[in-house]
Parts: sequence; structure tokens; C-alpha cells
Amino acid sequence: MLFSSPDISPALRIDCIFGHTGEIGQLTTDVLPGDVVVLTGQNGAGKSTLIDTLAGELAPCAGEVRVRHRGDGVLLDPAAPAAAGTVIRIADPTFFPDLTLGEHVEILARRTGVTKDALLADSAAWEVWDLPDTLPSRLSSGQRQRAHLGLQLAVVAVTAAPVVVLDEPERHLDAAWTRVLCGELRRAGSGGAAVVVASHSPAVTEVADRVVAL
Repeated sequence: MLFSSPDISPALRIDCIFGHTGEIGQLTTDVLPGDVVVLTGQNGAGKSTLIDTLAGELAPCAGEVRVRHRGDGVLLDPAAPAAAGTVIRIADPTFFPDLTLGEHVEILARRTGVTKDALLADSAAWEVWDLPDTLPSRLSSGQRQRAHLGLQLAVVAVTAAPVVVLDEPERHLDAAWTRVLCGELRRAGSGGAAVVVASHSPAVTEVADRVVAL
């Protein structure tokens, strides 16, 4: 697939064949700052594999992926040490079972350099922070997903991360919370991030600037 882009420096440049042990698909496109791009396709089409490749967690089978360094604008391999923090990948929620929600916020604040208050304020729309002393195991799957999305998207907003990639973030969310997700994806784009989402949700697809069918 080939898409043309206006003469604006891309936040994410994709020109690769992707797959794990073998080739699954190929994509050539630029994603500009502020773009929300949704990847669609049946299970097995390679959506999650491509998300991992864009995040630098999986090398392309051929070709390359490049992300724009926030400092000097140079395009870098997302797996390069110099690109650390340029791409934020949001996939399955992971929590330490013996730590409360509040303790998770404190750890993320220390790791990212973002204050706890900033994380809580930016993620308030997800309505889970009235349970700071609760262990993740005591939450529903929807509450865990909301806490995870809220914190990670808050990091994107507060740190002005250039690129965010998400793998089926609508999982475990009902229709009302999927609408909140859609608003947060648009907010991330409005803040200047290049947003790439693998999704099966028609609601998520509706808020995309572009849809790429794999």
C-alpha cells in the first residue's frame, strides 16, 4: 500500500515488510504529527505484529521503520537507544499483583519524570482514581483497562510523546467507555502525537483520519 503525504516532516515513516517467522504484509506510508491512523483487518492479518514493529520491539522482515527524534527531528530506528521514549506502545494492561493502583501511579511517575498529580489530572476522564488502595486483582477487566489506558495516555499528553501505537485498546470497554477512548485518541492527535491504532471497533475507525486495511 502506498499513500502520499504533504510536505510536512513525518513523525513516523514506514516502508517495510513485517512478520514474525515469515512475511505477513507490507506497508509504505508516512504518519504526520496529529494524524490518527487506524489499522483494520481480520485476526491474523498482522495488526499486532505491525504495532510491535512500529514500536521497535520486532525487526521488520525487510525495509525499515523510522521515528522522528523529538530533539533534532532526525529519523531514527525506533529500536535505537537514542529513540527511547519517542514511541509509546499501549497494549495489554500489566500490573504488579501486590501493588495498589496508587502505588502503580507513583512508580510510573518516577519512571517517566511526570508528577503523580499530573498523571492523575490528565487521566481523570477514566474515573478509576477513587480506588487508590485497591489491588488490580480486585478490579474488573474493564476497570483495569481504563486505569492502564488512562495512565499511558496521560504520559503521552504530559511528555508530548511524538508517536503512540495502540493494540486493540477497546478490549474490555463497553460502548460508553469506547466513546471516551475515541475522544482521548483524538486528543492525543490534537496534542501533536502521531497515533496508530490496531482496532476491530467501528467507533474507533470513525474517528480516524485514515484507515489502513491489512
